[in-house]
Amino acid sequence: MDRHTRLLLVTSLALLPFGSPASWAAPGEQADDRPRVLITNDNGIDDPKIVALARAFAERAETWVVAPAEDRSGTGSSLKIVRAGAISVERRDLGPGIEAFAVDGYPADCVLVGIGALLGDRPPTLVVSGINGGANVGAEWMFSGTVGAARVAAFAGFPALAVSGLDDDIPGAVDAAVDWVVRFSEHRVVRELSHGEYLTVSLPRVSPSEVRGVRITDRAPLRRGPRLEYDEAEGVCRITGMLALEAPLSAIADEKLHANNMIVVVPMHTDEVDGTRLLDWIRSDPGLPQWQPGGGER
Repeated sequence: MDRHTRLLLVTSLALLPFGSPASWAAPGEQADDRPRVLITNDNGIDDPKIVALARAFAERAETWVVAPAEDRSGTGSSLKIVRAGAISVERRDLGPGIEAFAVDGYPADCVLVGIGALLGDRPPTLVVSGINGGANVGAEWMFSGTVGAARVAAFAGFPALAVSGLDDDIPGAVDAAVDWVVRFSEHRVVRELSHGEYLTVSLPRVSPSEVRGVRITDRAPLRRGPRLEYDEAEGVCRITGMLALEAPLSAIADEKLHANNMIVVVPMHTDEVDGTRLLDWIRSDPGLPQWQPGGGER
């Protein structure tokens, strides 16, 4: 796909209509009168956590699952369809009241396929990405496919949640988590999300009785990174461990609260423009180098 086509794709995505809030309907009401929820993840459509989440939402909303055909963790906002031009989509059966499709792509692809094609007749009220197994606290959001999917949905103008951190091997954890996520989706902090806004939610990997509460908070700074080693003989670079970075950790940072068995909610925005720096430079005129067509003298 050439640059012009990619630009048209991004422009079209940005112009998609914002999903207007709809009240939650009781089971049995007509589908068109109920909110429409699009669910994806990065662990793949066969992950039991997304199946449980979809079945819980199906009792309250028109529910669509559009998720990767296989595990696509750690892919951020990567898009396969932009490079390939087309990706395969296969219908799946996840139970009554659920329209489900497996996509041969990344979580962000699933969001595009969902809002741009499969749900094209009526946009979703809410996009939920998860529930992922690993918590996305601190700077880990940058690489998460779970967060990447929610970020693309928010960029398109749809309120979105990225939910991570559930250990489905803990008895009762899945049931408690999906119940909370469905109830949280009805809360005003979700209903008040505007264009470009989304929320990341990290659940502690403990038994339901050990969860100490829910907090809205800020992100911890980057505190760890991969230790890399270059093997010249083999011509490869590999990860050999993790490096601890010297960064202060606030008592109310998401990483700290999460370690204390709190569910942490962080408000996010897709606009990464540094408004303070932009205004300062516009006012002060930093004197950027002037363009010289011939290259000029150094």
